[in-house]
Amino acid sequence: MKKLLKENIIVRYWKYMKTWRKHRDTIKQLNSLSDKDLWDIGISRWQIDELIFKEEDRMKRGGRE
Repeated sequence: MKKLLKENIIVRYWKYMKTWRKHRDTIKQLNSLSDKDLWDIGISRWQIDELIFKEEDRMKRGGRE
C-alpha cells in the first residue's frame, strides 16, 4: 500500500513537471516575439500568462482572480 501511494505521488509529480515545462516553453516562445508579432496573432504581451495558465493554476500560485 505504501509503495503504491509513493508511486502515485511520483507519477503525479512527474506529470506536473511535464506540464509545467510545456507551459514555460510556450511562455518563453511568446515572450520572444515582438509586440508587432504578438499583435498580428491577436494577443497582447500582458495576456500571455492568462492564455497559458488556467484560472485554477493562477489561483493555486496566488494569482489574481
